[in-house]
Amino acid sequence: MSTLQMLDVFIGVIFIYLLLSFICSAISEIIEGIIKKRGADLHRGICELIQANPDNKLLEKIYAHPLISSLYRGRYQVNSKKNLPSYIPANNFALALLDIILPASATQVSGAAGGAALADANTPETKDQPLQLLRKALLNYAGLPAQQGILALIDAAEGDINKARQNIELWYNSSMDRVAGWYKRRVQMILLGLGFALAAGMNADTIALFKSLMNSPALRNSLVSASAEYAKMSYAEAQQSNPQDRLNANLTKINELRLPMGWDWEQTTPSGVVISNAKLAIPDNFSGWLSKVAGWLITGLAVSLGAPFWFDLLNKMMVIRSTVKPREKSREEASEDRQ
Repeated sequence: MSTLQMLDVFIGVIFIYLLLSFICSAISEIIEGIIKKRGADLHRGICELIQANPDNKLLEKIYAHPLISSLYRGRYQVNSKKNLPSYIPANNFALALLDIILPASATQVSGAAGGAALADANTPETKDQPLQLLRKALLNYAGLPAQQGILALIDAAEGDINKARQNIELWYNSSMDRVAGWYKRRVQMILLGLGFALAAGMNADTIALFKSLMNSPALRNSLVSASAEYAKMSYAEAQQSNPQDRLNANLTKINELRLPMGWDWEQTTPSGVVISNAKLAIPDNFSGWLSKVAGWLITGLAVSLGAPFWFDLLNKMMVIRSTVKPREKSREEASEDRQ
């Protein structure tokens, strides 16, 4: 088998992994939409960030604040996290927190604006220390475990309310990086489980797929052509934004390509003869089942790497193929000239 043909085999396998990864990611998003675990993760992250406790009800006040409550439906309930937002902008969080610490009144502006007194905003005291009222309100906020940390962020602003808000936003974002880590680890485990389940359910045996691609030039060519179409797109264009649409589109694509997957498929011999037999997918001995299970495990592990990984690798392999193909042709032409 030539270098180009071997490269086409690898491209075909990578493209199959990509389609299966798209299917797994779609199923994962559908599951996330049902259990809404991401909103619960964000709630837990904010709770740990501000060290909330039942006494000060700061967490409840944050989620009930108009800047936050407008991001989700219904009212905040301590025992229910299904309707909570999966994302809260750092600016909204910082403004809501400062406003809760020092709410606006008829005589002073909100803590989000520094809490300056309206009646004597131009007095030397408030001019030199524009965050003085906000600082006092924070010190007087009863039972706030995160008081010391927030106070340090405000003091580090050196009287600049914009800098104080920015400090709180950076503090929030650093905590959200940890929340994102929780989400990624959970999704990784879900993709791993889905990858194994999908490999067994669809009989996506990497070893059998590899052998079929080596023995079938027609199958190799169809997969390379389909891969070339995907390589022309961006990642956002290659996948449907709606998980249900993405699931249907990639299942349809697998059916259109007539891949050697499932429990009833056709096999092409090296001479090009198509054999149709449902029993081809079912091993009849222990070694056959051992090979098939190994193929499923390889597929499951590969799919768990995620669609972005396989999409990037597919594009790189297509670039390599475009450089190898001319060289293959030039060798053939040179041999004809010598003859």
